[in-house]
Amino acid sequence: MTPILKSIFSEWAWFAPTLVALSICMSIATVAAVLLDRRCQSQSAMSWVLLVIVAPLVGPLVYWVFGKAWLSAKRQEAYRRVAAERAEFRRRDEAGGSALARREARERVAAILAPDQRHLATQAASISGDFPLGGNGIEIFDEAEDLFTRMAADIDAAERHVHIEFYIALDDATGGRVFAALERAARRGISCRMLLDGLGSRAFLKTERRAALERAGVHLVEALPVGVVRRRFGRIDLRNHRKIAVIDGAIGYIGSHNLAAKDFKVKERYAPWIDATMRVNGPIANDLQKIFVEDWFLETDEELVNLIALGVRDGIQPAIAQVLGTGPATYESAMPQLILSLVHLAEEEVVLTTPYFVPDEPALASLLTAARRGVRTVLVVPEHNDSLLVKLASRKFYQRLLEAGVEIWQYRGGLLHAKTIVVDGKTCLMTSANLDRRSFELNLEASLVVYDAETSQRLRKVQEGYLGRSTRISASEWYTRPAWKRLVENGVGLISPLL
Repeated sequence: MTPILKSIFSEWAWFAPTLVALSICMSIATVAAVLLDRRCQSQSAMSWVLLVIVAPLVGPLVYWVFGKAWLSAKRQEAYRRVAAERAEFRRRDEAGGSALARREARERVAAILAPDQRHLATQAASISGDFPLGGNGIEIFDEAEDLFTRMAADIDAAERHVHIEFYIALDDATGGRVFAALERAARRGISCRMLLDGLGSRAFLKTERRAALERAGVHLVEALPVGVVRRRFGRIDLRNHRKIAVIDGAIGYIGSHNLAAKDFKVKERYAPWIDATMRVNGPIANDLQKIFVEDWFLETDEELVNLIALGVRDGIQPAIAQVLGTGPATYESAMPQLILSLVHLAEEEVVLTTPYFVPDEPALASLLTAARRGVRTVLVVPEHNDSLLVKLASRKFYQRLLEAGVEIWQYRGGLLHAKTIVVDGKTCLMTSANLDRRSFELNLEASLVVYDAETSQRLRKVQEGYLGRSTRISASEWYTRPAWKRLVENGVGLISPLL
């Protein structure tokens, strides 16, 4: 060895042991954090510990960036302020003398619900604090053109305020109808607020359309801003995945449509994107308003509590519905527990549609149990998925599902993006949440549970349309797939708790 090399090695002799010591410290600290994280389920915890052991330096870095559903101190304080404000709001409501009327309305609704539905309603209320409300008219839209044409008409008829909250907005002809209606409303003096996710709508937030909306008087805010300087709220992949709109606190929209045409230009190779959204007309829109008001406050510190109606009474339509918002601030496993309870309601049939199927063990067990106790259990997923990892990981679960008797259908008419559940044609769920860990533990999601046979059967017809454009996976053919496919899918499936 030359003197120069000897000199280099002697100068850097400290590097290797320092790197080893740093790796050991990072691994120990990360394993401790995983074990102490109350939101991290056992499957996820085991996968993270394995990753840390296999990749001592990379594993800890990946965990701290993408694995822990952490919130910044500022975000946690904002959530505490929102919770305190809602508690004060309810106290003022009760002091105003409407407590008796609300209790009587709640008792009327409870008397209509079946016993198992009442249990589900109580569980859902434990998540966001809102009980079911009757008197709602509900329409279902499965075409983006029809949906946003109707939404634009509602905005044109607005008398007080319009609140829009979406994960993705695109400046295309379909979404343009809503943008144009917002500009018209703002110019005639209607208070218009729009909340768009900083990552999902990042491209739109830089467009001239955004500038035009603001010039017209629309107050547009970026939710969960991204970027080293602007990001204030913790990990970058914690996203606001909600898709809601509220007009005058009386009309609301909730579902899976992003504010875009179904050809979805950012990922048009998978188009058309197939979604479903409910339009609600009645007191339940006020509970959607609460979600928007809270999210708006978290981003702007502007309090809009005065826009939430006190002592909301039943309307003239029959449907009973319940709104709930989930995310890192709700108790752990809130969303998967709700889905588990919905599946356990089923006595004859349960049909689920989702674009991303990476369930945790309890959610998977609920489907297996339903099928084995004789319930027709149907899962509809897209044949082609925009996430290769999720597509491969989801297939790890198929053999267990097929063996239990679950019907798995692959949609061939585009990317099925609707997230719906219908139980026995009596109870249904419309949600922005996917059946995966991201929706269960990270994203802010919005859901609507409907305890109404007519609405559930109409949604079931929409699902039947999906099935008509799907092919059923044959159990015998699935079992005889090439070994290399099974190896890849099961290999990727090992990291499914981390997806």
